[in-house]
Amino acid sequence: MFVLGVAFALVFIIARWLTAGSDGSSDDTDTAAQAGSGVSATQTVTAGEGADGKAGTDGTSATGDADGKGGKGSTDGTDGTGGTPTGPVGPTTPTLAAPQGTCEASDVIVTPSVAEGAVAGRDVPLRLSLQTRTSEACTWKIAPSTLTVRIAQDGTSVWTTRQCPRAVTRQSVVVRRQVATVVQLTWKEARESTDGCTNRGDWVGPGEFSIAAAALGGEPAEAEFRLGKPTAETIRVTPTPPDPDATRKPKKSKTPVN
Repeated sequence: MFVLGVAFALVFIIARWLTAGSDGSSDDTDTAAQAGSGVSATQTVTAGEGADGKAGTDGTSATGDADGKGGKGSTDGTDGTGGTPTGPVGPTTPTLAAPQGTCEASDVIVTPSVAEGAVAGRDVPLRLSLQTRTSEACTWKIAPSTLTVRIAQDGTSVWTTRQCPRAVTRQSVVVRRQVATVVQLTWKEARESTDGCTNRGDWVGPGEFSIAAAALGGEPAEAEFRLGKPTAETIRVTPTPPDPDATRKPKKSKTPVN
């Protein structure tokens, strides 16, 4: 009886093990299916990027695992279905808010900045970042009458768009609260501005400066920047080879001279 009991127990264990190997609804498969369905509703994957989502070739299970491979069963097959990709989500372009009406000047924030590397005696790019305080998105007309920029050194005005209004390009832009709109101006040759913005203004030297900008009617914002010393240009002169005909001696005439 003891021998028969042991034999029956072994047969029962082997049968359970074989059944678990061929059961397409095992715990592992259920977990993979739940993981796949959990990420498919929230991911956006571009074709050819992200995780490998190829169909499996050696399983009969209708659900692939979370790595994008076909499900595996107890028999070899070719109808495995690719799982849901679980690779990192690629960057998505945010939806920009549509403009609603015209911006109030008091709602527009203008943040100025000057990139590192600007030097005296050269054109200096001035970067203006535009955002709104409360409106999600609105249209703002940029013009010398709506925007002012001022550059100063030690508290003394050096350059201003009031004297050089042509530095402000007239244009309509959409200003948003969440996404900044960047507008660029140019401080020509880093010269001091004069009435009429003539070329008679002196060049400023290297040093520390401040830039302030604001929408007329709004609060100004200020930033510090530095103009470096310009590097002298190296002029390379390529010598011109001598003309061989110019150094050649003229041939003497063989005709006798009377």
